[in-house]
Amino acid sequence: MICLAISVTCVPECKNNGTCVSQNNCSCPSGYTGPTCEIQSVGLCRDNEILDKKPILLVTFGNGLSKYSQLTPDRFNFSTTYKQQFQPTTYDGSFSFINRVPNDFNNDWHTDATDHTGDPGGYMFLINADEKPGQFYNGTVNNLCIGLRYEFSVYLANIMKLTGRIKPSVRFEVRSPSLGNRLLAQLSSGDVPEDTTLAWRKYGLSFIAPSSTVVLLMISDAPGGGGNDLAIDDIALTVCSHKGSGFCPS
Repeated sequence: MICLAISVTCVPECKNNGTCVSQNNCSCPSGYTGPTCEIQSVGLCRDNEILDKKPILLVTFGNGLSKYSQLTPDRFNFSTTYKQQFQPTTYDGSFSFINRVPNDFNNDWHTDATDHTGDPGGYMFLINADEKPGQFYNGTVNNLCIGLRYEFSVYLANIMKLTGRIKPSVRFEVRSPSLGNRLLAQLSSGDVPEDTTLAWRKYGLSFIAPSSTVVLLMISDAPGGGGNDLAIDDIALTVCSHKGSGFCPS
């Protein structure tokens, strides 16, 4: 009996050294995902890989004596699908720039906890996530050097102190507006755990820039209602493993 080998093809072709394992089915190497292995999926850079400690982009949300900041997202060059509150209460589907976690829901939150730096007047981006997925953050960065690796990072904290509630989960995306809004990189934080005290953890991804302008996104990956309440601080974009500032000459 003669057995004939069956050839398989993938259209479009597998990218980034992916392997066509069955008809139109690519097996992706570590660090890539997507139907053709076209999407980067790499975590944060190691500390010894971050060459320039000064971020290209750093959003700290400012500082002030008033509990609620009157500044709006456009002041920090980003947009969000959530509605801003300037006084109690931060309901589902809304956010506040605030310097202490409020006691909005019968002490369910880590009341009076401060921002990532511990500055009593430092504002953080506090979100009571909606029941439907929404964008926490949508910001554009220009003048990147094509071919360099960058780290898109943020500090996240689950502001719930009760266990058994919905945990926040944030999807990080990087897109290129000049390449038809192509998804360049994507990675999820996974569940952000609750703690006995407010605990800040660094999350994010790294990516190689194929274009000089990218859009950085943070998207809710968990349903709201009965949890999914979080604080965001110190959004940053930093150069990884390269001798240079990260900006290309104009």
